[in-house]
Amino acid sequence: MKKLIFIYVFVFSFSLLFAQNGSESTGKTMSSDPVVFDAPPHFRITSKDTVNGKPLYDYFLLVKAKLNGAYDINGGMYEETFNAGKIPVWSEGDERRFWMDMHQTQIRFRGQSETEHGTYTAYLEGDFWGGNKHFRLRHAWFEYKFADLGNGWSFVGHLGQDWSFFGDKEIWPNVMEWDGPSSGVWRREPELRFWFANPNGLQLEFGVAQPGAELYFSNNIDPTLQEAKQPLPDFIGAVNQKFSFGHLRLTGIYRNLTYKNSEGKQSLPGFGGTFSGYIRTNSKTENPIQFQFVGGQGIATYIVSFSGMNYDAVPDAVGDMKTVQAVGGWTSYEHWFSKKWHANIVLGYTEFNSNEINQFTIDGPGYLALNATATTKVKYFLLNLMWDPIPSVVLGIEWNFGQKTDVYEGNIVTSPTSVVDRLEKSKNANRISFGAFFNF
Repeated sequence: MKKLIFIYVFVFSFSLLFAQNGSESTGKTMSSDPVVFDAPPHFRITSKDTVNGKPLYDYFLLVKAKLNGAYDINGGMYEETFNAGKIPVWSEGDERRFWMDMHQTQIRFRGQSETEHGTYTAYLEGDFWGGNKHFRLRHAWFEYKFADLGNGWSFVGHLGQDWSFFGDKEIWPNVMEWDGPSSGVWRREPELRFWFANPNGLQLEFGVAQPGAELYFSNNIDPTLQEAKQPLPDFIGAVNQKFSFGHLRLTGIYRNLTYKNSEGKQSLPGFGGTFSGYIRTNSKTENPIQFQFVGGQGIATYIVSFSGMNYDAVPDAVGDMKTVQAVGGWTSYEHWFSKKWHANIVLGYTEFNSNEINQFTIDGPGYLALNATATTKVKYFLLNLMWDPIPSVVLGIEWNFGQKTDVYEGNIVTSPTSVVDRLEKSKNANRISFGAFFNF
C-alpha cells in the first residue's frame, strides 16, 4: 500500500510539474450543460419561440466519426483498444500488427425543451462497436429539475443509461485510444440518479444502478456454486463541488452480491469509493490536470481493467465466496502549445488482490494452484500529440505502454514432480495509436 501511495503522489506531482500556461476531450460524451460548438452541427432545429428567454426547443444530430488506427509493436494484445488489464501475460505471441477501423464512430442525438418549470434535456448515443460492426446503444437518458426547494436549492433527476455516477462523467483524458487508463471507472448501465444542488456549485447525489455481480465459480471447489438473480440494485452516493478552477468529486458505493450454493441463495457485501477532479492550470487554454483514485472490495465490475473478468468475488480456501480487493488511480495532463497543437500524458496503476483460494487453474500454463492467492498489477502510460487543423477535425499520434504482472503465492503445481510456493510473470505491451476524429 505504501508503494501505491507513493506512485499516486509521484504521478500527481509529475503532472503539476509540467503545468504551464482547451477544447473538450475528444472521447467525452455530452451532459445537460449548455452546448457550445466551435463549428455548429448541420442537422440542428431550434425554435424561434422562447420560454424564460431560451428557445422553446433545440435539437441536433451529430456524427462523431473516429478513424481508429493501431500498430502493435509487442505484447500480443490484438484488440481494437489498448486495455492493459488484458495483456496476455502467458502468451508467447508477439507478432507486429497494423490495424484500422471505424467501429467507434458515434451517432449523437440531443434535445432540450423549455417548460415553465425549467429545462428538460434528453440524449441518445450509439456506435458500431457491438460486434461484427453492429450498432450498440451507449447512452439514453433524460434530465429534469423536478423542484425548487428555496434558498437556491433545487432537486434534479437524471434517469436512463449513462456513465455510472460512481465515477466522474466530467473527466476524460484527451486520448486516441478510447479504453483509457486501466483503472478508470467507466461503466455504462441504467441508473436512477438524483441530486440536490445549490448556487455555490455543491451537488449532493444519491441513487441506484443496475447490479451485475461478476463472480468467479469453480466446480473443483464447490460444484453447487452458481449465478443468481440480483435482488437489489447497487446503491451510490456522491458529493460534487465546483470551483473556479474546475471541480472535485467524492463517491461511494454499496453492493449486494448474490449467488447460489448447496444451501440456497447467499449474498455478501461489496463497497468502495472514488476521489476525482478536474483542475484548470491556465485561464486561457485550461491545460487541465485530471485524476481519479478508486478502491474497494467487490467493485471490479466498475474498473476498466477487471470488468468482465468475474473478479468481484472468488471462493476462499474453504469454498466460501469472498470479495476481492481492487485499488487503482490515474492522472493526466494536457498542454496546449497553440490553438491547434496540444499534447497529453497519462499515467495509471491498478492492483487486484484475492484471498486464499482453495483450488484454481492458472490461465495460460494450466498450472494447478492449491490454497493460493492471486495478485494482478497493471501499469499504464500514454503520451500523444494532437493537431486540430479546423474546429471539426483532430488528428493525432500516440504511444501506449502497459505492463501486467501476475503473482501467485501458495502451492503451485508446475509439473507432476514440482511444486513452487511463488510464481510471478510479467509482460509489456507497446502500441502506436493514430487516427482522426471528425464531426459532421
